[in-house]
Formats: sequence, structure tokens, C-alpha cells
Amino acid sequence: MGDLYVLLKFEGLLLLIPQPEVQAVEIMADVHVAASTMGAIGWFGHEPGHGQNSPVFCLANDLSLLIDVPETRQYFVLIKAPEIPVGLTCDEVEDLNIRRQHLSLQPLPTIMQIPHSPLTHLVVYEDQVGCVCSGPALVDYLAYIATLYEQTVELDSSGGW
Repeated sequence: MGDLYVLLKFEGLLLLIPQPEVQAVEIMADVHVAASTMGAIGWFGHEPGHGQNSPVFCLANDLSLLIDVPETRQYFVLIKAPEIPVGLTCDEVEDLNIRRQHLSLQPLPTIMQIPHSPLTHLVVYEDQVGCVCSGPALVDYLAYIATLYEQTVELDSSGGW
């Protein structure tokens, strides 16, 4: 891993993503808010139906999917992905050079590893424990929870639950 990260803060969680895996940082006003069957809170890009749009997701501090966007969410980052970037909302965002800040990434202890989790390392920053993940792992995780959400919506609409 390199030295440059983008630090996302939301609901007390610190989430670090390698800077080269982040395409852009945008403001929430640029999101076309619209509910979706995959759990995205909206879209960034062209008007819906006119080209490729990036889905924007909102997570809680336990990395569960939020459908309603908290008022504190002011930004979102576009994470690079093979076809189109994927957005993730946050309260604050900043660039972080871990070498300059004298931070040490520690591998996630085995006991803390759970299936499908994108988290790989922990780091202490400003007296808080932060989590580290790669952009591709985070995109894969968002796709996974979007699929679970879609299945739940399908069950609800068919009267299965």
C-alpha cells in the first residue's frame, strides 16, 4: 500500500481508502436523489436514462446500508470501478499521508475478520481507531449489500415477508 489515502468520516467511523483508487470528491448537492431497488440513495452523472450514472450509497458506521441520508452527509467520494465509479457519502473527507502523519497500518486481527467485509487494516489517527480498505474491496462490498437489498425488496413486493 502507498502513503496517500482519502479519509472518509461518517457517524464516528474513520475509513481510509488509497488515494489512487478514488476518482473524485464531490458535494451532496451534485447527487440526483432517487430511491432505487438496489439501495442506492441516488445517482451522480448524467440525467437518469441519459448515459452512465454512478450509484451513490450511504452507509452507517457498522457498514450497513442506510436508505435515508443523514443531514450531516455533505460529501461523497467516487471510487474507481471497472465499468463506472461508485459513490459513497460521508460527513467529512480529507487527504492523508500516513508516512507524514507517522501512522502505522496494522493488519485486521483474525478475530475481527468477517465474510464480505472490505476492511483489511486498522490505524490510530487523532486518538481514534480507523479502518482501512481498498477501493475494489469497497466496491465489491457495496455490490454485495446492494444485491442483498434487492433480494429483500423483491421478497417484500411479492409478499414473501
